[in-house]
Amino acid sequence: MKRHLIVLYIVVVVLLMAGRFAWQNCVWEMLSSVSAAAVIASTLIIGWKVIRMKPDEGDELMLRGDVLAAARIAIFVLCLGMLFAGFGDVIGKSVFGCR
Repeated sequence: MKRHLIVLYIVVVVLLMAGRFAWQNCVWEMLSSVSAAAVIASTLIIGWKVIRMKPDEGDELMLRGDVLAAARIAIFVLCLGMLFAGFGDVIGKSVFGCR
């Protein structure tokens, strides 16, 4: 669980820094790029156990406990991050404008 919080804090700080830079320089497209990179990094960190799983041939893949929690959070991070990556520039310009 600590790993999830660390990833969350890092992603939030990076997005805030990118948002501030985008607001100052009116380059909102950068927020989309940074959020896409944050999604990739956080998904790899959080879902590492799921990525490393190798079921035997013919076995069903069952997710339980920590692995299931990691998969759920990775899916949530993907959805939220893709929302920022896709619409971050549009929302940023319309809501916050430029300096």
